[in-house]
Amino acid sequence: MHQPDTNPWQAAAACAGLSPSVVFSRRGKEAAPALRACAVCPVSRECEAAVAPAESWFDGVCAGRLWRNGRPVKPRRRRGQAAADELAAALDAAGATLEPAAPTPVLAGSTRG
Repeated sequence: MHQPDTNPWQAAAACAGLSPSVVFSRRGKEAAPALRACAVCPVSRECEAAVAPAESWFDGVCAGRLWRNGRPVKPRRRRGQAAADELAAALDAAGATLEPAAPTPVLAGSTRG
């Protein structure tokens, strides 16, 4: 079976050694190694331009995103993440930050009860 010639950017891709089942996975858990590779990939722009995921109904990982049927898949949030994001946005809009509370000093000879 004849393998197609690779472009120079493909040889430099961080995902080049990964299994096709990882790179072309439709599920985030299975695609996690490819997503991590994309995060440090020096050719992610070239990859996105060549694959054109939105125009090709692409399934898999391209340019740091998971794609399904040519649409980027939104990452799932951890439980409670939406409330944390809303709080952070409200604080940012108000120009405030959330600082950790200062520790309560303990006086010598006092007992905690």
